[in-house]
Amino acid sequence: MFSGKILSILMLSAIFAGLPAPADALDGGFSWPISCVPGVDCAGKHFRIGYPDVTGAGLSFACSKPGYTGHQGTDIVVSSAEHEVHALAAADGIVRWTKDGMFDRCPNDSEPDCDEHLKSELPLGNRKGATLGFNAGNFVVIEHKLNDTRYLTLYAHLKKGSLNVKPGEAISRAQQMGDVGSSGNTLIPHLHFGVYKEEGGMYRPVDPWRGACNPSSEGLWASAVPYRTEELQLAHPGENNVNDSEIYLQTIQRSRPKDSFY
Repeated sequence: MFSGKILSILMLSAIFAGLPAPADALDGGFSWPISCVPGVDCAGKHFRIGYPDVTGAGLSFACSKPGYTGHQGTDIVVSSAEHEVHALAAADGIVRWTKDGMFDRCPNDSEPDCDEHLKSELPLGNRKGATLGFNAGNFVVIEHKLNDTRYLTLYAHLKKGSLNVKPGEAISRAQQMGDVGSSGNTLIPHLHFGVYKEEGGMYRPVDPWRGACNPSSEGLWASAVPYRTEELQLAHPGENNVNDSEIYLQTIQRSRPKDSFY
């Protein structure tokens, strides 16, 4: 989750100079970044998509409600960190940053790893690094090249000890990188999937969902994604599941940033 401003991730174009560049992906878009479909084959009963609002207008791509105002990624809720739901690379690319080893059962007031004021750092060797601007817990950042444009994708809140990729490693579309958890500033297990486009020497957050209220892109999914809802509702794969949307929406309200940036 992010504030509604351009992140401090950014002025990273020069950093990649001299590093191996990713080849142009054959498919000009991003694939679904998680190994199950919410409401279809994700285990458990909590399912929801929190859509981006990268402009801070309070609207999702479909002109309905986003995850929250200023939300700069897509939150894919998976109910439990114990079900080994995998985070998948959304396109071919090169792993640029990873973080592992952080507590993954947040929230927990006794665990400093859950502190919302922590800023996940992107180390740059001996130089001062950038940050993601919020506490992403355990995460992976990949650099891609799609249609001659550079992008970064972020996979945040991963399960401790599950990451199996390293910086500098070439990665393939749909390759498993780790498991969804609840690390960092999060109140429910989910994958936060962020997309950043290089523009004018900076990487700016963009919304990959095509719709009338998304001015940041024309849609960046490689094909029709397997799940979509424009409302703050839960999808239920079985009739025995209880509708806990009210409880979940309360957690979303509580997880909104208290500060302008985090």
